[in-house]
Amino acid sequence: MEQPAIDVAAALKIEEQLFKPNGYRGVESGASYTILPGSVPILVSAPHAVKHIRKGNTEPKEEDEYTGTVARLLHASMGCWAMHATAVDLDPNFYDDCAYKDALRELLKKEPIRLVLDLHGAAEWRAFNIDLGTCRGDSLLDQGEYLEDLILSLQDEGIQSVFVDSVFTAEAQSTVTRFVSEQLGIPAVQLEINRRLRDPEQNPAYFSVLIKGLQSFIRDLD
Repeated sequence: MEQPAIDVAAALKIEEQLFKPNGYRGVESGASYTILPGSVPILVSAPHAVKHIRKGNTEPKEEDEYTGTVARLLHASMGCWAMHATAVDLDPNFYDDCAYKDALRELLKKEPIRLVLDLHGAAEWRAFNIDLGTCRGDSLLDQGEYLEDLILSLQDEGIQSVFVDSVFTAEAQSTVTRFVSEQLGIPAVQLEINRRLRDPEQNPAYFSVLIKGLQSFIRDLD
């Protein structure tokens, strides 16, 4: 089955309207995150879709551009759950005591979600296209087939240099992946995505294969 076509113009519009405002500080709308309900038991998370705060720093840390847009596109095209930051708040990938993880905990307690994919952005100079962080296998909770299927789905779309626990293992701090697997008992994988794959304006073909690879994985898992 072919995956839905990728609308690059739609991706640019989502990023422009929801995440870029106020210098990537997002849109103030009450909560600092958004949850999009799905019918497929996979959650795609993008906690760094906008700038975020670490205590002691005078300025927020930079956003991971287009990760929130990727989450929304997968929700719209595949029916998976999606969650992303919408406004500056404490870094959900560094602190457990934050609004994003409080909402994530409540969501995963109520809904029969089987897997969490947590999206992040890596610099273009990195050797990998995607580095999959699994806490050196621990975050998979003995369900290694998720990782195998994810790698195959990405490679089938032509994405090479998919590494596992190479640089970003998701275990060194209070990451979303570690939190979900250790505290909530749900398998999780952190995806550190090279910038060249998540820039639909400059590299629309790369962006398209990224979306298609993730769509294929979600479809097959469902």
